[in-house]
Amino acid sequence: QVGELSQQLEIKSKKCVQLEVQNQDLQEELSTMYGNHEKLEKSKCQLKEEVADLKHRLETSTSQMEQYKRTADERADQEIRRKIQEVNLVLQTQAAFLDQSEQIRANHHTSLINQLKQRIKLLERELDRIKSTQQDSIFQKESIQAEKEKYKELYLEEVKIRGRLANKLER
Repeated sequence: QVGELSQQLEIKSKKCVQLEVQNQDLQEELSTMYGNHEKLEKSKCQLKEEVADLKHRLETSTSQMEQYKRTADERADQEIRRKIQEVNLVLQTQAAFLDQSEQIRANHHTSLINQLKQRIKLLERELDRIKSTQQDSIFQKESIQAEKEKYKELYLEEVKIRGRLANKLER
């Protein structure tokens, strides 16, 4: 039983040492946290001061911004009016140009129609000439064909006569 108790005592003493080490670590961590807390408090105070300063600046600059906004709005209105005048001028110029272009297009269209009519007449005359030439060519071809047939018949007749003469000479 004494052995058991000494073993338990040894276990308890190891546990105690571990707890003391853990306690020491926790003490150090707590000390670090206190240090961090103090730093955070200082930062918080500084931030509050900065916020107050920024609020003051914001209030001061708000009136300046309103004045700047009014000035910018006036400039924008003037610029818009100027741009509208420019656009109107461009639109008027384009309208005049379109009218002129339409007139030129109409004149060009009329000119093209006249050119096409002349071209059609020329092509019709050329077609008539080609038809006439074609008829002449057909007539010539038929004439040549008839002459060819005539000479063919004469040749065949001559071949027959030669054959007869050759037979007579052989006898």
